[in-house]
Formats: sequence, C-alpha cells, structure tokens
Amino acid sequence: MTNTYDTARPSRPPRFYIPDPPEEFPVHMLCSPEPLWYGSETIQRYVNILMDKWFRAIFGAEKNKEVLMGIIRELIPERRVVDISYGRKPMRKSSPFKECHDAYFDVECTDDEGARFIVEMQVREQDHFRERALFYSTFPIQEQVLARNKNRGRLSHDLHFDYPPVYVISFLRFSFHPLSDKILYRFDLTERETGELMTDRLNFLFLEMPNAGELVPEEGDSFAKKISWAFTHMSALRERPASLVEEVFEKIFEACKVSNLSAEEHDQYTTDIMTKWDYDDIINTAWWHGNSEGREEGRAEGREEGRAEGREEGWAEGREEGRAEGRLDMARRMKAMGLSSEVIAEASDFTVEEIAQL
Repeated sequence: MTNTYDTARPSRPPRFYIPDPPEEFPVHMLCSPEPLWYGSETIQRYVNILMDKWFRAIFGAEKNKEVLMGIIRELIPERRVVDISYGRKPMRKSSPFKECHDAYFDVECTDDEGARFIVEMQVREQDHFRERALFYSTFPIQEQVLARNKNRGRLSHDLHFDYPPVYVISFLRFSFHPLSDKILYRFDLTERETGELMTDRLNFLFLEMPNAGELVPEEGDSFAKKISWAFTHMSALRERPASLVEEVFEKIFEACKVSNLSAEEHDQYTTDIMTKWDYDDIINTAWWHGNSEGREEGRAEGREEGRAEGREEGWAEGREEGRAEGRLDMARRMKAMGLSSEVIAEASDFTVEEIAQL
C-alpha cells in the first residue's frame, strides 16, 4: 500500500518538531477506505489544540465542560468529579510579589467539592519548567486559603488551612524522559523512605506526549497514551481512530471539529493557523541555514586545524566551532527577520542579553 501524503520533506529541527505521519504507513492505521491521515496541505477537520489559544478556546468553554470533566476523571479517578465550574476569564492569578508578573493559566476550574484544577498545554520546552509549575501553583493555593477563611468569616490573623487540594495537569509537547515509553508522571509530597503522604493538597500530573510514539494506540493502551497521541495528531486526522473507543474521546473529537466554530472563530482560526505555518517556516529556514553553514565551516576549519594539530582533534574542534557559528548565524538571521529576543533565545540557546548585543 502506498502513502497518500508527502514524505519527501526534510526532517524539521528537533526543537521545533511538528509531527508528520510515520514514513511506514501501517495497515492497521486505516479506519476506512480513505486514509486516517490528511495530506500535508489539506484543510483540517479538527482544531490544532497544540496552540495555547485554541486549547483554551475548546477546553475552557462552558459548552465543553463535560469534555474537560471527562479528562479529569480519567486522569484523577480518585476525585470522582461530579461537576466543575470555570474560573474568571482571562484565567489570571495575581502575583503576591511586585517584582513578579502575574500568572496566566490556559484553563482553570473547580469541582463540586472545591478542588482546583489547572490544565495547561505546554508546547515549547523551557528550562526549569517543573520549578516554574511549582511556583505558580502557590498562587491558587493562597486563593484557596483566603477564600475558605473568608467564607467562614475568619480574620486574616486567624487563618485555618483546611483548604481543598490543587491539581496541576500539564500536557507537554516535550519529554524529560525521551528514552522512556512512560507518559503520565504524578508527583505529590511524600516522605522518601516510607512513602508516607505529607499532604494531598498539592498534586502535579505531567503527560510527556512525545513518549506516546507515532503509531495509533491500540484499544487496550492506557488513557494517558491515547489522549497524548490524540492531542498530538488530531489536526492531521480525517476521523477518530477506531481504537479510541471511550466515550470521552468521542466528546473530545466532536468538540474539536473545525465545523463547530462560529464564523468569527473560523476566520480567527484560519488566521492563527496560517500565522503559525509562517512562523514555523521562518524558524525552520533560519535553523537550516545556520546548521548548513555551520557544518560547512566546521568541515573547513576541521581540515585546516587537522593538518596542523592532527586530524581527529581538528575535526572535533572544527565541528564544535562550526556549531557555534551556525547558532550565531541563525540568531542573526532571526533577529533580522524581526523576531523577538525571547523567541530567538528559545531557538538558539543564547540569552536575551547576548542576543541584544548581536
């Protein structure tokens, strides 16, 4: 069976990798006479929820709260969530420190017993991401304490700390454990030797979506693997795979249909997706130019130094210097294109201060 989509495009740089269908097209990926995957340039049937704005638009909408509630039930079955209510919009938490900016969450909701859920789609890898998640989780904890005491008429000097728990659920488009097939990592506060739970008031769930792999999950696979694969590949699909049989996936795919957007939302989504494609092309072009030139310079310098100091050492140093020159050239090109220092820093691993001096 031959592929019906383009597989001749070069691989994208790792940091900005956007998944394409696997090069080998397995027979079990066919759910109908037509392929499960769309071709590279066809119109999407499902919204690309890897974009923060549209993740919020779908899962932060009141009409789709049953969808979000189903996801929470599957990931945190012990909560037995009956109902949820959304926080104010935009979902912003004021920082207790004047020097620190406020926190913005993709989706925030509260269940019928007061437990708070922060649900995030994190596409770009960040240094100290888990420490950042811990810091921002303290904002809703403080709100929980103040709200619970205010409702009971207690004064600020007489706080009680029997507040409901906070759960931070992060869908990650990168992996801390790239060699593992484990997807869902749950963290809480426990004693190291005995495993005794210190408190259940702070909980983190990180889903490392790349670990789900490229092939369509099988019916018996875990919910974490299925939802990670679905979120990653949904915008490239024609239909929901037959192996995603659970009711929650039926609701997810229905909620994410582009045809369910209003006319205004559809126009905005079209603009956003085209902007994303342009942005990705700019990043990829800069990366490829810098990488290609860096390799060429590395070879040249490696040959030159190899004659004087020995071929092996020269090649090693030449490759290293070539990589550095490639990164520098890429950063300069991106700056010339008008991209922000933050975006350039993320792509090149230079600091914002170093980029300002280029």
